[in-house]
Amino acid sequence: MRKLTGIIFFILLSIQASAQSKAYVYGTVKDSLGAEIADVSVIIAEENNTVLTKENGKYTIEVPANKTFVIAFSYAGHSPFHTTLGPFAEGEKHQFNVTLNFTVNLSVFNFVEQNRGNAGTININIKEIKQLPNVSGSFEQVLKTLPGVTSNNELSSQYNVRGGNYDENLVYVNDIEIYRPFLPRSGQQEGLSFIHTELVQNIKFSAGGFEAKYGDKLSSVLDIKYKEPKKFGASANLSLLGAQSHIEGATKNLRFTYLLSARYWTNQLLVGGLDEKGDYQPSFTDVQSLLTWHLNSSISISALGSFAKNKYLVIPQTRETTFGTVKQAMSLKMFFDGQDLMEYQTITGAVSIVANPNRYTNLKLISSIFNSNENELYTVEGAYRLEEVETNFGNDNFGKAKATKGIGYFLNNARNRINATVYNVGHKGYYSKAKHNIQWGAQFQGEHILDKINEWDFKDSLGFAQPSQVNGMPVVLNYINNQINLQTHRISGYIQNTQKLISDYNLQITYGIRSNWWSYNNENVISPRVQLSFEPNRKYNRALYANGSKQKPRKDISIKAAWGYYYQPPFYREFRDFSGNLNPNIKAQKAIHYVLGGDVIFKMWNRDFKFFSEAYYKQLENLIPYEIDNVRLRYYADNIAQGYATGIDFRLNGEIVKGAESWVSLSIMQTQEKIPSAIVTDAAGNRITPGYIPRQTDQRATFSMFFQDYFRKSDRFKVNLTLVFGTGLPYGPPDRNRYGDTSRLPAYKRVDIGFLYLLIDEKQLQKKGWQRWLKSAWIGMDAFNLLDINNTISHIWIEDIEGRTWAVPNYLTSRRINLRFQANF
Repeated sequence: MRKLTGIIFFILLSIQASAQSKAYVYGTVKDSLGAEIADVSVIIAEENNTVLTKENGKYTIEVPANKTFVIAFSYAGHSPFHTTLGPFAEGEKHQFNVTLNFTVNLSVFNFVEQNRGNAGTININIKEIKQLPNVSGSFEQVLKTLPGVTSNNELSSQYNVRGGNYDENLVYVNDIEIYRPFLPRSGQQEGLSFIHTELVQNIKFSAGGFEAKYGDKLSSVLDIKYKEPKKFGASANLSLLGAQSHIEGATKNLRFTYLLSARYWTNQLLVGGLDEKGDYQPSFTDVQSLLTWHLNSSISISALGSFAKNKYLVIPQTRETTFGTVKQAMSLKMFFDGQDLMEYQTITGAVSIVANPNRYTNLKLISSIFNSNENELYTVEGAYRLEEVETNFGNDNFGKAKATKGIGYFLNNARNRINATVYNVGHKGYYSKAKHNIQWGAQFQGEHILDKINEWDFKDSLGFAQPSQVNGMPVVLNYINNQINLQTHRISGYIQNTQKLISDYNLQITYGIRSNWWSYNNENVISPRVQLSFEPNRKYNRALYANGSKQKPRKDISIKAAWGYYYQPPFYREFRDFSGNLNPNIKAQKAIHYVLGGDVIFKMWNRDFKFFSEAYYKQLENLIPYEIDNVRLRYYADNIAQGYATGIDFRLNGEIVKGAESWVSLSIMQTQEKIPSAIVTDAAGNRITPGYIPRQTDQRATFSMFFQDYFRKSDRFKVNLTLVFGTGLPYGPPDRNRYGDTSRLPAYKRVDIGFLYLLIDEKQLQKKGWQRWLKSAWIGMDAFNLLDINNTISHIWIEDIEGRTWAVPNYLTSRRINLRFQANF
């Protein structure tokens, strides 16, 4: 009995001692607008203790008594905050309230409970993009490694998403829609995209099923937020392809912040590896700025500005391309005279006023203007010789011409000019209280486009001018001489609500509707859209987490679905036909998205990995067929087609090597269309009912990978590897017959690798001499197209003496080496 009494006394004494070794911290977590935030992670790292804030933002957490400790607060979409507290007496309760600012901190301190987002949405880490081997110098290069995104042209910043084309993607920077130039025919003419990587803070990309607050396009949305710096910073980036720099900072009271950048880019190193030899003189420059004034705690004004001047001049001289098969190899030799000039100047300006009348409401007034002044001027004449090459190894003339298949002359001429201005004014609102997050917006937009088209071609094969001569004068091909002066305006608006239905399972639904009216055809389109997401194991895992249980949690799964109508009213090129005339009866293209997917976060090698999978089906109506040559889209300017796109995407990302994120993506997709009014015949010449044919972007399978690694003996040496594979795209002769575009390009295969050496580490505590002026610095070497694969982007069509037409491939860039240096201040 005495032994039992002693044991009970000892247990009670131990419990009391244990209880008295702890103190408590409690309080409320709010955002910068004063609204309480639920599900914020509150962490005492040294005690391995974590709790989550409740719906009203309140929390209570055990902390060690009689000693100092670090407490951290972290939540997706807000800056992580950590500080040192204590010491507190045993059993003491200390109140500590926290405000988290709206921003994303990309530092190594990151205890964020992941915000999983809606269906089709991927958040991208800007830190990884800066070190990506980048052949085009454009931010969009990283998108081409994401599931559902394809591009067969490394020189272009354009991309296709789930069977759509370049014109079907929305791009926003700080809620301002970004437009791309009209006239470039090839990727090397495009120059730099609008987005400057060093200015970016937040990146959100949706491949389909996006919310009603985003505009009216069929395929995707890229939502970029630029930084709002809190202190001085700068960078300089030099390479054989150009130079980029930026500077950022803020006043001491943070009332005024600024971002300034300048870029110069030249792809002369790359185009020097093309089959067409000549004097290439590319030059692409731009400057950008973002200035923000905080007038008081509730009102701020921002001004975004950009000016870009791009020039691509080539004086072609010769070209030699070998193509065909082992049994029949062909060679095309061309000799040129003349020059080709593409130049365009773009200006973007925007002003926004943001007001927070209370802690629940955010109001924004935005006005922007975009102007593009573009000129395409070329007169190029040439002569060509098409020859068959000897392929017999035993023949003394192996590799030489054994027969001439065609000789000809051509003359291409264009004097095309376009001046486009887009201006708008709009309002966006945000109201968040309890379980509802309501957003709304309205916008008026005007467009003025002045287009002068004057272009023609002439061909002569063996003295027989094509197509003929009239009264002794040559008749030219593809003659267009037109002038268009178009002024239209649009009115659009939306309202949506994100509602949390069951907090325990993070079950939330976003539903909304948007409207868009266009003055040109007096058409108004209505687009309802819905997104749903939930985490089936969240309640169970949170209970284990809160109770400190050692029991294994269930898989961290998120299920997502989306449905909606997505209209795309024509902008300009969609309703200008091959002859340069506008179609007054054009209608908006239409897509109905059905999306179902999810992701799971799991541990591997004691590190977090995320596996993402999503299936989709897009019902396409009122489609406008088009032909594509390199990056130039030419539309039929009529809603004569219908189709579909369906597929499934996979993505796995995580730190395969600790401290370096990598990912792999796989997409399986099919997109087809049919034109009921098309005249289609069988082999016997009998007319048949038109069926489905592959769309121009029907790339059945794509695989991409971005992998990072460190050298074993030093983490200062880093390797970045980018691999892209895509099956061949459909193509056909330029005869404006979609049912003839059933051939396939060879598969696109490309590997880029970059080697980096860290000269100065920002974690380095003691820096001597000139190093004290730098935050970090590194040098690198990139090998573009490491395997030196000839990828085909388009074709030249040559007719031989027998009347047979040959598709001569236009190859993309060969292997090239680039050196680069970056310093951060």
